[in-house]
Amino acid sequence: MATPRSLAEAVRIRAEANPDGELVRVAGGTSDAAMRTAAGLYEHAEILARGLARWIGPGAAVTTAVEPGTATIALSTALSILGAVEVALPAGTDRVDAHRLATATDSAATLVAPARLAAQPWLADLPARTRLGTAPTTALEQLDPHPLPHHRPQLETPAVVMLTSGTTGRTKGALLPNGAGLGQARRVQRAMAYTPEDALLSFFPWQHVNARHAAFLPAVISGARLVVWPRFSASRFWQTAAAEGVTAFNFMGAVCAMLLRQPPGPHDRGHLVRRAYGGPAPAEMVHAMAERYGVRLRQAYACTELGDVATTGAEIRPGAAGRPVPEYDVEVRAGELVVRPRVPALTAIEYVGDPEATATAWRDGWFHTGDQARLDDGWLVVEGRSADVIRRRGISIGASRIEDAVAQFGGVAEVAAIGVESELTEDEVLVVVVPTTEGLTPAAIHAHCRDVLPRHAVPRFISIEPTLPRNQSLKVLRRILRERGLPPDAWDAERPAPHQQESP
Repeated sequence: MATPRSLAEAVRIRAEANPDGELVRVAGGTSDAAMRTAAGLYEHAEILARGLARWIGPGAAVTTAVEPGTATIALSTALSILGAVEVALPAGTDRVDAHRLATATDSAATLVAPARLAAQPWLADLPARTRLGTAPTTALEQLDPHPLPHHRPQLETPAVVMLTSGTTGRTKGALLPNGAGLGQARRVQRAMAYTPEDALLSFFPWQHVNARHAAFLPAVISGARLVVWPRFSASRFWQTAAAEGVTAFNFMGAVCAMLLRQPPGPHDRGHLVRRAYGGPAPAEMVHAMAERYGVRLRQAYACTELGDVATTGAEIRPGAAGRPVPEYDVEVRAGELVVRPRVPALTAIEYVGDPEATATAWRDGWFHTGDQARLDDGWLVVEGRSADVIRRRGISIGASRIEDAVAQFGGVAEVAAIGVESELTEDEVLVVVVPTTEGLTPAAIHAHCRDVLPRHAVPRFISIEPTLPRNQSLKVLRRILRERGLPPDAWDAERPAPHQQESP
């Protein structure tokens, strides 16, 4: 089989090898049947590409805000056919961040799904050189066809901008080449050994590398099929997996924690799933998933900028994130994990419009992850994040971003944000607030945060206190707050008390 050099080429090669075999469907059978096969998906993508070719060509940036499903995958395939760079905005993207990325990439057009537009009307006002409206992809089919550009993709050709939250606290757009997604897909495939008999379940957003590069593309190149589940539900997970014939899925630790909290049911073993790919998962979780559900967790360490750096194959060490892959040099320096590619076109090219962040992350050819780790007999063990980064539901959040948002609220004198232990294996956000006046309530602060922060960054816990611990240079000692943990009287957004904690 030929070696693809882009997402579109991977789909086309799959279509030529097995035109009638199913490639992707939406759980519950709600997807367009005509786009379930690789041939149907590619044919639909070509129609979209010809309609968009009047305005969009190789290298042009296109901002997308879309919903999960086969039509969305066809749209991304169409942009890949054109050689365009997709700027993929996930749901809940901050307006300022979206505007900054559209401006930095000189976006040629904005394509917005109606549901996304209803939730965030300002998406229609993003900077773009061409206005194509906000029609769904079915309406884009009605555009007059134009000749496709003569475009020969290369692995180093820019392909997509994926959003990532870094240690600076500001959302960054990582510009990934074709080789990044295809390389990650091959590494996932090598670890999981998928075959045409496999069905992979994906419930992550299409704007996340997990869905695009660690689920869809591995299915494409392995001959497997992908089941897209737009809305994850722990209570219906095993029933859905059984109904769709799923054999594997991608996970974060929070997913497994939610599954293990479900009451025993008839579908606990009434399914075909035998392995899952992702992380983090402590040793006890690995054992619990295997014992209760018969699923072996194959852990990995990955990030948007690099894809998979360490993976686990048939040999498993519970609690470890796998062994470093041969495509990367991996070292631990002063406790921090640093990574260098051994082959070209595997990693992010830059953070678009942010040369300072790019220079900070990449030094002397090494990418500094900001994660604390150690190598134990060849196994990578991730021990935590750099001090001021909070990891919640698979997303890194800079504490300063949360603090800046809370500080904007009237009545707040000082604020510190930290991560506290979550029952879902990662962190929950706690903000400690020093008020300027009496009467400041956590509920009011929380409502403000919901208005100005992405969903994953909104604090769950809020504690109003008279002072913050500081050192002699007056820097806030977050370490002291982390060591103290969650105050027993902290306000909990998931279990708000009848009376709200007020300023002391």
